[in-house]
Amino acid sequence: MNLTITPKFQIFQNKQEWEHNRSVMHSNLNGLNADTVSFSGKIPQKTANIFSDAVEQSYFAQLHKFIDYAKAFHIGLRNACAKVADDGFVYDKAYNEKHPVKSSESYVDKFERQGFVQDAIRGTVYWLDQQNIPALKKFLAAMREEGYEIAMLKKYNSETNKFYRVPDLEIRQNGIKPEDLEILDPSLHKAEISKPRSSTYSDYQMRFIPINQKGRDINKQPLELIILYGPHYAKAKELESKYVYNITRKLNKLHINLEANYHEKSPGRRIANNIDVIKTRLREDISKPLFTNAYITDAKLRGEEKLPVVISKIHADMLNGYMSGIRQKIPMYYKEARHKLKSNEYIENLIKNSTEYQERKDKTITAKELKERKKFYTERLKIMEAEDTALLVEAQEMLQKTIEKFGEKFKPE
Repeated sequence: MNLTITPKFQIFQNKQEWEHNRSVMHSNLNGLNADTVSFSGKIPQKTANIFSDAVEQSYFAQLHKFIDYAKAFHIGLRNACAKVADDGFVYDKAYNEKHPVKSSESYVDKFERQGFVQDAIRGTVYWLDQQNIPALKKFLAAMREEGYEIAMLKKYNSETNKFYRVPDLEIRQNGIKPEDLEILDPSLHKAEISKPRSSTYSDYQMRFIPINQKGRDINKQPLELIILYGPHYAKAKELESKYVYNITRKLNKLHINLEANYHEKSPGRRIANNIDVIKTRLREDISKPLFTNAYITDAKLRGEEKLPVVISKIHADMLNGYMSGIRQKIPMYYKEARHKLKSNEYIENLIKNSTEYQERKDKTITAKELKERKKFYTERLKIMEAEDTALLVEAQEMLQKTIEKFGEKFKPE
C-alpha cells in the first residue's frame, strides 16, 4: 500500500526545494506511509477539491506573468534559431503557439503528482544533428545574446548533508560522453547525460532563466526548452503522450506500490505484473515505431523501412484482459490490506516507522493510539480503494481509445 503524505500546501520554488522537503516529510513503512500530522495518503476526497482549487487559484494568479514571460522567451528562441540556422536549428512558430503556457488542468495535475511545476512555460526547437556539441555551444551563446542562460539546480546530498549545484540540462542521447561537454561553459560540464528512453525517445531538455532579471536565481521563472529532431518527431511525441503516456500516468497514480516485493500469486504481484505487461506492450507496439518512423522521416533516410504502428487483434485482447485483471484484483488487494490492520503488532510497526514517532520524545505507544491509528488506516483504505477503482475506469476508457486509434483493422471478406 502506497500511503503517501499530504504535504502542507505550498508551492515550492523549484524541484530541489520540494525534494528536500519531501525527504523530510515522507517515510516508507511496511506497505503504508505515515505522516507527521495527518497520516493521510493522497489527498482525501473530501479535501481534494480544496487542494486542487488552491493550486488552480495560484495558477491563475500567475497566468499573466506566465504569458508575458512566454512571449519574451519565444521571441528569444526564434531569434537564436535564426542566428544559428546554418547549424540546423529551427523554430516552428505554428507548433510553439499551441501550448507556450501549460494549461490549468495540466498544471494542477502535475503539482498533485510532484508537488512542484517547473515547465509552466515551455518551448520546442528542432535540431537534427544532436551529436554536434559545437553547434549546441553556438545555440547557447545565441540564447545568451537574447538574455537567457541555463539555470543552475541545487541538489541535496543526504550523505554529506550539503547542497551542490548542477546545470538544468539533460541530454538523452547515445554516443555523447562527459568529455564532449568540455567545450561548453564550465558551468555546463556536469550536465546530465543519459540514454534514450526504452521507447527510443531522445531529446535535449533544459531550463533557462533570464540573465538581467533582478533577484536570486532560485526565484526566477524557469523556462523549459525541449529540442527534438524535427516536426515529425514532435508529432510522434504528441501521439505517444495522448495514447500511451497518459495511460501509464494513470496507472502510476494508483496507491499500490508497484516496486514492492509481493509474495507469489498475491493480488499486489498480479497487479504489478499486469501493469508491466500493459506498459511493455504499448511501448513496443506504439511508442517505438512512432519515434523510429519519425526520425527516419525527419532525417530523410532513404531506404530505411518504416515500422508498422499497430496493435494486433491478439495484443488488443491481451491488453483488455490484463486491464480487466487489474480491476478484478483491486478489491482483493485491499481486502488483504485490511486484514493486516487487524494485527496490533502491524499497526505498532507502522507507528514506529513514522517520522512523527521518530521525532517525538515520548516513545510510549498506548492502546488508545493503536486504536486511533487502526481506525484512521481503515478509513483511509476505503478512500484509496475508491480512488484506485476510479483511476482504473479512466485508464480502461483511455486504453479503448488507443486500441480504436491503432488497433488492427480487418477488411470484410
